[in-house]
This record gives sequence, structure tokens and C-alpha cells, in this order.
Amino acid sequence: MNIAAFLSYVIITSVTPGPSNILMMNEGRKFGFIKSWKFNSGILAGFALLGLLSGVFTTSLYDSIPLVEPYFKAAGAAYLLYLAWRVGFRKGSGEDSSIERSSFLSGFIFQLINIKSILFFLTVMSIFVLPYYSSYEAIGFYLSLSILLGWTALLLWSGFGSMFKKFFSEYDKFFRVIMSLLLVYSAASIFT
Repeated sequence: MNIAAFLSYVIITSVTPGPSNILMMNEGRKFGFIKSWKFNSGILAGFALLGLLSGVFTTSLYDSIPLVEPYFKAAGAAYLLYLAWRVGFRKGSGEDSSIERSSFLSGFIFQLINIKSILFFLTVMSIFVLPYYSSYEAIGFYLSLSILLGWTALLLWSGFGSMFKKFFSEYDKFFRVIMSLLLVYSAASIFT
């Protein structure tokens, strides 16, 4: 395996905007890094579970992916559009929304249907890992590395939202519209 290609793919895919990154940044912006931890830890746990499931099931599901892919895409796009609506048309300021704090379970479930993460792990497994390694140790190592790098990127996005909370609160409506449009773009990009 070309380690440089693997690392490039994992880092670039993890750092570029996607639904989880956008939502974690938005939670960090609304509540701060620490107070958004329940939701963020749900996303992180869901990301890890997806990684583990892909390691276990990629080989057996590889032939079935074309059959289930349209359903994952439709469910993921519908959920992203719902989130775009919630982010873009939320009433009140960031301070008033503390009662709307997202839960661990909502972050966890969101991540399990996040098509970007599903495709990320399917690509890691089918292109970078399984053609070159069959031992559990090697598969576990590369999956763990992918999860760790993905977690780092997700936490950076949350930290970014938290660090610029004051700036974002000054431009709350503009920020919400941009985040909403990015989620709509993420939903549309599922089908391209």
C-alpha cells in the first residue's frame, strides 16, 4: 500500500467540510467546546462504530453495496436537508438556544447515517487496506489510524466553532445561512 496516498486521502477527507464537521462547528459555536461535548462525543462514537463495522463487514457487504447505496443516499440527503432547515431557520440568538442542545444519541445516530463517513470507510477498506492486508492486526491498525485522524479533524472543527463563538454570534444570521447552505450542498453532493 502507498502510505502517502492513504494518509493524504484520510487527512484531506477528514478535514474538508462535511456534515459532521459542520454540525460540530455549529455546536461549538452555540455552546462552546465543553458544553457541546455530549453531541460531539455522539458523533465521535458513531464515527468509531462505523469504522469498526466497516472493518468487520466490508468484505461481505462489498457485493451488496450497489443494492443498499441508494437507500443510504436518500436517507442521508433527507436528514441533511432537515438539519439545514433547523440550522438556517432557528429562532432566537445562540444564548436562547441552550435548551435545544443536541444529545449524544442525536450525534451518534446522525453519524451512523452520514453518507460521507460511510463512503470514507468503504473507500479506506476497499482501496487502501483490504487489497494489501488480510491480518486482523494490519486491518485494525489502519482502521484505528483512520478513526484517530478523523476524530482529530472533527475536534478541530468543534474547537474552531468554539474559538470564534463571539465573532460568529455577531454575524449569527449570516453564519447560520452559510452553514445551512453547506449542509444543502452536502446533501446535493451525495448524488453527484
